[in-house]
Amino acid sequence: MFRPTLLTLLLCATLPAAASDNQPFAPSYLTVKEGKEAQLKQFSSPETCKRCHPRQYAGWQGSMHSIAFIDPVYQAEAALGTVETDGATHNLCKGCHTAIGTVAETISYDSETGKFGGFTTQGVAERGVSCETCHSVSATNIEHTAMGEHGNASLELATDRIKRGPFDDAKARGHKTEYSELHTRSEFCANCHNVFNPVHGNFPLEHTYEEWKQSDYAKADIQCQDCHMVPVEIAVRVADEMKPVSELEQHRLSGQAARGGPVRSVVHDHGFVGGNAVLAPLLGVEGAEAHALEAKTRLQTVAELETAITETDGKAQLNVTVYNRRAGHDLPTSLSFIRQVWLEVVVEDAQGKTLLRSGSLQADNSLPEGTVVFQDTAVDIDGKPEHKPWKIARFSVENSIPAKGSKTVQYAFPMPAEGQYQVTTTLHYRSFDQSVADYLLEEKVTVPSITMSTLTQRFEGARLLSSDNTL
Repeated sequence: MFRPTLLTLLLCATLPAAASDNQPFAPSYLTVKEGKEAQLKQFSSPETCKRCHPRQYAGWQGSMHSIAFIDPVYQAEAALGTVETDGATHNLCKGCHTAIGTVAETISYDSETGKFGGFTTQGVAERGVSCETCHSVSATNIEHTAMGEHGNASLELATDRIKRGPFDDAKARGHKTEYSELHTRSEFCANCHNVFNPVHGNFPLEHTYEEWKQSDYAKADIQCQDCHMVPVEIAVRVADEMKPVSELEQHRLSGQAARGGPVRSVVHDHGFVGGNAVLAPLLGVEGAEAHALEAKTRLQTVAELETAITETDGKAQLNVTVYNRRAGHDLPTSLSFIRQVWLEVVVEDAQGKTLLRSGSLQADNSLPEGTVVFQDTAVDIDGKPEHKPWKIARFSVENSIPAKGSKTVQYAFPMPAEGQYQVTTTLHYRSFDQSVADYLLEEKVTVPSITMSTLTQRFEGARLLSSDNTL
């Protein structure tokens, strides 16, 4: 179908060329319990679950999980990977973006769809990471991974219609239930929120779970679920008090997990809100705007700015410190070589003359040279900059901010001889650079940025006169 390239030959030689007991859907680590054949009819639609779990359905609808398969960035990236590697990478992506479609083998590539082609499937498989995806997980396949760690869809799905979850006394009317400790732990999320490149020594392309694992949150037994399955105000309390949700006083999360069920001390939301406020609204799916609003709110609670100015011989140095106060992982995380967190700094004298400007978006929505960006720099095997996941061999620069950590950067500007001056420092976020959108997407999309934190201060010399950090 495609002319083999050196990259194709390398990938095909390195990735598992054929299915095995441990990797029937290689190169992902997805399996079906007891090796059974999976069919779409064995999995229910989210609307079926909605009948008894309306709160959970409302949270999931419009989430990034709900659009995981139809996400246009995923579709374009996965299609491009399929073209460039003759399909060698496909299962690695779809194993998480539609685990049900992968095990049921209902996904088709269409070269006429989208900029690089696209993928189609049917029914519940098209619903991305749906209720059935998570609650059919019966085990993790970590013992079979080459990385010795969770990742690359290292999940076992069951077709027995038993729904696994966090309650050991659940009794449902419409299906059988089974308690799963795995569903209460970050290790559940790790199976898809760790992604390794199997070509280049299983290099960790995405390492959100690893970041959490090394953080103070993990030491305090705070799980992913404690922050991403609760309202933003509760997530803030978890980070500030450094306690799991169940240990917070007056968390007000009690209620029924299902219609007619008993009152539980904690009932988790199912929005799994992170930082992406772009893609769901772009698709116009129901519930997307609510998710986007919460994503923005979460981003605006995560970081804090602090500044200090020193003066030497009429020259000023501005020190800006960015604190990662409330993310239980690095800032940014996930695709840390595409996500962007950056500083915009503007210094103006009393007459409005600009003494320093850095990080202000240009007319084409790109960042100017010299902008301080908290982001990892990905390179290929030859050390050349690269954003295609299947080509990334390592990070030449790692510049994300760890959980509960900080980073300080310096700016120089001429100190006004007399009078006051204003320093405005702003921390911005966007899910991907404008150039990525221009390259991957067929239609022109202006990637919006979100103001995470802003600090407006007035100085006279090195003396702070006033400060305002209101968004």
